Amino acid sequence: MKKTFGVVGGDERAAELVRLLRRDGYTVYAYGMSLPDEEKNGVTPENTENGVTLETALNADAVILPVPLCKPDGILNCPGAELSVSEILPRFRQSQTILAGLIPTEIARQAEQAGLSLIDYMNYEPMAIANAAATADAALCVMLRETREPLTRKRCLVLGFGRIGKLMCQRLRGVGADVAAAARNPDDRAWIRALGLPALDASQLAGRLRDFQMVCNTIPAPVLDADALRELPPDCFLLDLASKPGIDSEAASRLGLPLVWARGLPGRIVPRGAAAILRDTALHFLKE
Repeated sequence: MKKTFGVVGGDERAAELVRLLRRDGYTVYAYGMSLPDEEKNGVTPENTENGVTLETALNADAVILPVPLCKPDGILNCPGAELSVSEILPRFRQSQTILAGLIPTEIARQAEQAGLSLIDYMNYEPMAIANAAATADAALCVMLRETREPLTRKRCLVLGFGRIGKLMCQRLRGVGADVAAAARNPDDRAWIRALGLPALDASQLAGRLRDFQMVCNTIPAPVLDADALRELPPDCFLLDLASKPGIDSEAASRLGLPLVWARGLPGRIVPRGAAAILRDTALHFLKE
């Protein structure tokens, strides 16, 4: 007998996930989708589809919670359910598989103490890599939409050389941009040079920024402060992909530099592909 799924909260990716799982023949209880079009895929934020309640969704064999799991104050990232994650943990059974993204350390500790199988799917490397690729693809869309110019021959700087940074360099280079990358780690800078790109030290950017027309940050820590931003050309486009902003947004605004802090891009720009990645990850953990 096939497992039942509860999909609780999230963005358009969650609604697409519901559709994919149902297409695969699973019974899915959907609750709390946050969508631009409230009727898309038959899932409404009022969560009245087929009489599904939060309790019904939380009682499924496998429950898929959003990424990020909760807001900074611990409230579940789910429209219509003003509950802290700590409040809903006692509603789960130890036999359930519970998946969520970017689980705070304290929530993970509480779940472990309760004997719950709470899995952070963003720590699963195949998903992390696939999500990084989707983020890079979506980032190019944001760059094109915001600048209204082709990326070919644009002088671009990518800050950080983790999963997303590597893929941003590859994607930008693939469309003909003139790409350089910056990293703090000497090993990363060696890899950047080995790939034929100029390598900058992310901790020593002073005097190296004046020629870039676009900067894409992937480092979740302060990296471009007001002094650094003053070096950039006045029309330089800034894109921050980090979970915690690395570019001083107030300074950028004062200087008139266009800045987009683009969190959760896969769920907003390529939700169908992001949902397929999450579906495959959920089924992987169910098989285990």
